[in-house]
Amino acid sequence: MGNLRDKTNDAIGAMIRFVEIAIRDNMEVKRIALPCLAMHLCGVLLRGRLFEDIARIIAQKQQADGGWNDIEETVLAYKYLSLFQCNEFADSIDKAEEFLSSCRNIDGAWGRCQRDISRIPITALLLYFMPKLRNDAGEQWIENAWRKDLSAATNLTYKGAFFLLACDACRRISVDALAIETCIYLSGEQNDDGGFGPWKNHPVGSDPWSTGVVLWGLSKWIDRVDPAVIEKALHWLEITQLPSGYWPYHYLDEGTSYALIGAVSAMRAMASRR
Repeated sequence: MGNLRDKTNDAIGAMIRFVEIAIRDNMEVKRIALPCLAMHLCGVLLRGRLFEDIARIIAQKQQADGGWNDIEETVLAYKYLSLFQCNEFADSIDKAEEFLSSCRNIDGAWGRCQRDISRIPITALLLYFMPKLRNDAGEQWIENAWRKDLSAATNLTYKGAFFLLACDACRRISVDALAIETCIYLSGEQNDDGGFGPWKNHPVGSDPWSTGVVLWGLSKWIDRVDPAVIEKALHWLEITQLPSGYWPYHYLDEGTSYALIGAVSAMRAMASRR
């Protein structure tokens, strides 16, 4: 995995170049916040003029109701601003919390927007990044929703991976058995090339977004995963990375962000396991 460590540094360099372009071209907040959070989760200290300017740009784009373009973007923006422990962004953070609290559906979970049904990936991200908004209703909803999905005829790997993130964040004792079952399910969905897609043998094959998300989720339950599954997925990321540092995906920044998070999280977890 030594070569992959070098490649993750290449990905971080690509992400820094991307956010500079995103700022210049006035891209949406998600495309600025997500790569920065990916770098943060991989151990990059977000210090210096660039990252401070990004925080101010994000705060300036906050809407009057306290949110950004949608709930996912609001979660990412909130999390990024919360990394800067200073009074400058305190008001933006408080308003974002109030907005997201008001967007909670009656079942305790969240969708993409205020009028959307509750969804596992969005709810999991919120539970993972925003401990202040965790409660029994939201945790119970994601457990029930994933249990239902897992027993359905068609499953989606990324939903299972996001569920594992929520489990790690909330640590509800009652979901341990379901988390273990999910690890087994995800391991069985690995493609022959070592990567993951939305499901095994999906028509588009393995992709860096799905592989990264699955590795991120499995890394939280590393003692319940066959090391060969992790190693094969990491090898797939190693051989599919582009010379530019990106991974090929229809949104290079999004695919690379999740591939980077998954790769570093899995390598760290494997090291701790040893």
